[in-house]
Amino acid sequence: MQSIMHIKSLVIDGFKSYGKRVELNDFDPEFNAITGLNGTGKSNILDAICFTLGISAMTTIRASTMQDVIYKSGQAGVHTATVTITFDNRDKSRSAPHYTHNDEIVISREVGMGSKNTYRINGLTVPAKKIMDFFNSLQMNVNNPHFIIMQGRITKVLNMKPIEILSMIEEAAGTNMYESKKRSLEMTVGKKDSKLKEMRVVADEEIVPTMETIEKEKQMLEELNMVHGQLRILKEKLDSWNYVQLMKKVNKFTEELKKLNGVKQNKEEMIEQSKIKLKAMEEKIKKDEELLKTNGGNKLNVLKVKLEEKEKEKDNVQLQVNACNTNINIEVKKIKDLEKQINNSKKGYEAKKKEMEDFNEMNAGVEEENKKNTNDLDEIDKKIRSLNSGNIFGDEDNGSVQENINKYNLELQNQQTENQQCIIKIDGLKKKLNEHLTGVKEAQKTYNIQMAQLTAKEKEYEKVKDEYIRASEALNQHHNLKSSRDNLLREVRNLSSKTESFESNNPGLFFRYNDPRPNFDRRKVHGLICRLFTPIDFRFELALTTLAGGKLYFIVVEDDTVGKDILESNKFPNRVNFIPLSKIKSDSLDPRIISRAQQIGGADNVFPAMSLIKYDKKHLKAIQWVFGQAFICTTKGIAEKVCFDNRVNKHCFTLEGDHFNPSGSLTGGANTQRLILQSIAKQDEISLELQAKKAEYEKVDSSLQAIHNLSEKVALLKDRQISVQEELDKIRSDVHLGQPHQQVTEFNKINQLIAELEAKLAEGKANEKNLQKKIKDLENKMKNAENILKKQLSDAEKARKNILEKIKKNKTEYDKKKNNYNKLELEIKDLTSQMQEEENQLVELNVEKKQLEEKLLTLMSELKIADDKCKEASKEYEAQREIAMQNSDAIHNHKCMYKRLTEEMSTNEVNLAELSSEITKMNNGSLAAKEKFKDIDKRLPDEQKQMALKMDFINFKPEECNRSVNELQTRYDQLAKVVDPGKLNNFHKHIQEYKRLQKKLETIVKDKIKINEIIEELEVKKRLHLQHASNRVNKEFGKIFSSVLPGAQACLKQTNKEDITAGLEIRVAFNGLWKESLEELSGGQRSLVALSLVLAMLLFNPVPLYILDEVDAALDLSHTQNIGKMLKQHFKQSQFIVVSLKDGMFSNANVLFRTKFVDGSSAVTRTTCNQT
Repeated sequence: MQSIMHIKSLVIDGFKSYGKRVELNDFDPEFNAITGLNGTGKSNILDAICFTLGISAMTTIRASTMQDVIYKSGQAGVHTATVTITFDNRDKSRSAPHYTHNDEIVISREVGMGSKNTYRINGLTVPAKKIMDFFNSLQMNVNNPHFIIMQGRITKVLNMKPIEILSMIEEAAGTNMYESKKRSLEMTVGKKDSKLKEMRVVADEEIVPTMETIEKEKQMLEELNMVHGQLRILKEKLDSWNYVQLMKKVNKFTEELKKLNGVKQNKEEMIEQSKIKLKAMEEKIKKDEELLKTNGGNKLNVLKVKLEEKEKEKDNVQLQVNACNTNINIEVKKIKDLEKQINNSKKGYEAKKKEMEDFNEMNAGVEEENKKNTNDLDEIDKKIRSLNSGNIFGDEDNGSVQENINKYNLELQNQQTENQQCIIKIDGLKKKLNEHLTGVKEAQKTYNIQMAQLTAKEKEYEKVKDEYIRASEALNQHHNLKSSRDNLLREVRNLSSKTESFESNNPGLFFRYNDPRPNFDRRKVHGLICRLFTPIDFRFELALTTLAGGKLYFIVVEDDTVGKDILESNKFPNRVNFIPLSKIKSDSLDPRIISRAQQIGGADNVFPAMSLIKYDKKHLKAIQWVFGQAFICTTKGIAEKVCFDNRVNKHCFTLEGDHFNPSGSLTGGANTQRLILQSIAKQDEISLELQAKKAEYEKVDSSLQAIHNLSEKVALLKDRQISVQEELDKIRSDVHLGQPHQQVTEFNKINQLIAELEAKLAEGKANEKNLQKKIKDLENKMKNAENILKKQLSDAEKARKNILEKIKKNKTEYDKKKNNYNKLELEIKDLTSQMQEEENQLVELNVEKKQLEEKLLTLMSELKIADDKCKEASKEYEAQREIAMQNSDAIHNHKCMYKRLTEEMSTNEVNLAELSSEITKMNNGSLAAKEKFKDIDKRLPDEQKQMALKMDFINFKPEECNRSVNELQTRYDQLAKVVDPGKLNNFHKHIQEYKRLQKKLETIVKDKIKINEIIEELEVKKRLHLQHASNRVNKEFGKIFSSVLPGAQACLKQTNKEDITAGLEIRVAFNGLWKESLEELSGGQRSLVALSLVLAMLLFNPVPLYILDEVDAALDLSHTQNIGKMLKQHFKQSQFIVVSLKDGMFSNANVLFRTKFVDGSSAVTRTTCNQT
C-alpha cells in the first residue's frame, strides 16, 4: 500500500536550542514519538515544524519576537534560523494542488537577525501567502491549528459548555457552509425588501404626482401667453416715456455746465493774484532775515567756528582710532598669512622627507642591479677562460667534440627505434577503430542530443552567473560610500565638539529644563531673547546689548501657563524670567516720531532699534517689547538732541554704549558684552553646517542601507547560481557516465591516440633529421675548429665590454642621484631653519598686535574727551542761535501775513477743486444721459419715437407702470420656470411606466417568498448534516474512550432531545452506571474523556499530519499506554508526531527520536521500534 503524504525528514539549523545543524531522517508515515529530558529541545522540534508551516502567532511557538527563534537570540555567532521539511508526496490522490508531479516536496523557512523571513518550496523562494495556501489546501491552517493538540486544549475542552461543544462539532462537520449560504440569501431578501420599498416610493412620490403636475401645467401655459401680451404693451409705453425724459435731461445738463465753467474761471483768476502777493511777501521776509544776520550774527559765527574746530578735533581722533583699527586688522592678516606660510613650510618639509625615503628605496634597486651585472661579468670571464683552453663550446663542463658526436649517434639510434614502434602502434589502433565504427554512429546521435541539452544548461548558468557578477559589482560601491560616511561622521563629530565647547563656555546662553509632564510640547518654549535676533551690522552690537540689558537672558514662552509649569517642575540655581507671548503688550514707534528724530539727526545717524535687527515674525511681540521704543544714534550729540526733543522724548543709545533717558539721566558706555552676539551668530552658522552635514550623513547612510538590501538580491542570485550549477553537474554526470558518451569517447580516444602517435612520429622524424644534422655539423666543426674558436672568443669579449659599460653607467647615475640626495638634505635643513624663523616672526607679530590694541584703548579715551568738548560747544551755539531768533518779531509778523495769504489761497484752491469735481461729475452725468439716450434712440423704431414726441404724458405714472411691469415680469418668470410644454407630450409615457412598475413589484414579492422557502430548506439540511456528524463523532468517541479505558463508556447527549442546536453535553459510564457529572471523575479520567472527544472529531475529517504535545501529562502509565495503542489502531490514514515523557506512549511508536543536550546545543538520535 502506497503511503499517504507525510513528513519524510526534518533539518533544523540555528533554531532555538539547535545551535548546530541537526537532521531527523526517516520519519514513520504513521506513528512517531519524541522524548527526552526537560530542557533538551523536544518541544522545540514541534515549534520548528509549526514555524515552517507558516505560523504568525509567535506565542504558539513560545516566542515574543522572530529574533527569539534564533539560537541564543543571535548572541552566539549564529545569525539565522533555518528549518527544512521534506514531505513524501507519492500518494497523488491526497496531494496538494499543482504538486501532483512531485514525489517529494521540500519546504523551508529562514529568518535572520533583521526578522526577514524567506520561504522556499523545492528550492524556489515564494511569498508567505503561497505557503499558507499550500497547507490550507490540505486543511492544515497553522494559525487556527486543529491538527495541533496541546495539553492546554484538553483542559479547555473539559470546561466547555454544551453550546461550545456543539460549535466544535459544527466546525468539524463544516456546517458553516450552510450558515454562509443562509446569510447570503437573507442579504438577498433584504435587498429585495429595499428594492420593493424604493419602487413603492417612486410610484407614490414621483409618477402619480407627476401626472397631476402636468394637468396643472396646462392651465399655467395659457396664463403664460396672456401675461406675455400684457407685458409687451406696458414695456413699449414705458420706453416711449423714457425716450422723452432722457432728451430733456441731456438739454438740462448742457445749460448747467455752461454756468459752472464761468464760476471756475473767476476762482482761477483770484488764485493767480494771491500767488503774486505771496511772492512779494517772500522777498520782504528774505530782506529782513539778511538784516538780522548782519546785525546779530557775529557771536553766533564765532561759536559756530568753535564748534567746527571741536568737531574737527574729534574727527582727527576718530581717524587715529580708525587707523589703529586698520593696523590691527593688517597685523591680524599678517598673522594669518604667516600661519598659512608655516603650514606650507611644514608641507614642503614633509614632501622633502618623502623624496629622501624614495631615494633610499631606489638606491636599494641600483645595488641589486650592480650585483646582477657583477655575476654576469664573472660568467663571461669563465666562458673566455674555457675558450682559451680550446673548448669550442665555451663551456668548461661540456666535454670534447668527439664525445658529443658519439652521444648524438646513440640518441639517433634510440629515436629510430621509437619511430618504428609508433608505426606499429598506429597500425594496431587503426584496425581497432574499424571494429568500433559500426555502433558509433547511433551513439553519436544520442550523444549530440545530450550535448545540446548540456549546452543549453551551460548558457543558462552563464546568464545567471553574469547577473550575479553585475549585482556584486553594484554591491562593491558599498566600500566607497562607507568611506564617505566615515568622513562625514568625523566632520559631524568635529562640529558637535565645537558646539559642545561653546555650550560649556557659555552656559548662560542655553536654557535647559526638564519637561514638566509627559508629551510636553517643547515648541512652546522659544528660547532666550539673545538667541532670537541678529544685528544687521555688528557695529551696532554694543548699542543693542546696552539697550536690552538683562532682558537678553529672559526666556520667551508661548503663554504664562508654560512658564508656570516649568518653574514648578524644575529647580533653577539662578532667577529665571519668562516673557509669555500671550500676555505681553508691545508697540512700535510712531512713524511721525521716527520722521522727527531723523529730521533732527539725519537718517544716516538715527535708527529705530527694530530696524537694525533680523528676527522671525513669530517673535515680533517679544522683540518689540525689548527694542520697540528706542533709537540708536551714531554720536552722543545726536542722541542727546533726539532724546530731549519734546516731539520725540524716547530712550537713545550710542554706538559706544551711552544711554540717554528722557527723564534726564545719562549712563556711560561699557563693552563687557561686546562679542556676545557675534559669538552667537558664529555658533548659529556652525549649527546650520552641523545640520547640513547630519542630513548628508543620513543620506549616505540611507544609500548604504539600500546597497545592504541589494546584498539580499546578490545572495538570492548566488543561491540561483548554485542551483543551476547543481543541475548542470547532474546533466554533465548523466552525459559523461552514459553508454553513448563512453562509446563516442572511446572512438574519439582511439582517434586522438592515432593523432598523437602520428604527431609523435612526425616529431621523431624531425628529431631524427635534426640529430643527423647535428652530427654532420659537429663533424664539420672538427674540420673548422680554429675559426669557430676565434669567433666565439670575439663575441665573449664584446659581451664583457657591454657589461662593464653598464656597471660604469650605473655608477655615474648613482653618483648624480647621490648629489641630489645631499642637496635634499641641505633643503630639509634650510626648511627647518625657515620654520623656526617664521615661528619667531609670529611671536613678534602677536606682540605688535597687543601693543596696537593697548594704543586703541588710549585713543578711545581721547575720543570720549573730544566728544564731550564737542557737545559743550554745540550747546553754546544752540543757545546763542535761540537768542538771535527771539529778536525777529518783524520777521514773525511778516510770516503771519504770509500764512494768512497762504490760507486764503488754499481756501480758493479747495473751492476750485470742489468746482472741478462738480463739473467732472456733471460731465459724467451728461455723458451717461447721452449714452442712455443714444442707446434708447438706437433701440426704438422711428415710428415709435415720433409717436412718443406727440404723446401726452400728463396723466402717465411711470412708477405704477414700472411696478406693473415688474409684477408681470415676475409672474412670467415664475410660469416660465414651472411650465414645460414638452412634459405634456410625456403624459401617456408616465402611465405606461406606472404599469410596468406595478408588474415589477409583484415579481419581487414572489421572489422573496421563494427565497424564504430555500432558507427553511437549508436550515433543515444543516440540522440533518449536523445530526449525522454528531452521530459519527459520538460513535468514534465511544470506541476511542472504551479502548483507552476498558469497561467505560462515553457519549455526547443532546441537552434538548427535540433540538440538537440547543447544545451537546458529555456523559460517561463505568460498568453501565452513568455519572451525573464529570466532576465525579478523577483528573486523569477527565483528561481521557476530553482527549477521546478531540481525537474522535479528528477522525471525522482527517488531515495528513497530527501533532500532540504531552497530552498524556496528567495520565498514569496504564492510560498512557492505552492511548498509544489507540492511536495505532484508529489513525492509519494520518501521520502522528507525539511528544511524551512516558514510556507507555512512545513504546507504541514505530520511530522514536530522543533529544539531549551536547555542548550547549540540542542533538537528536533516532531509534526504530515496533516495526512489523
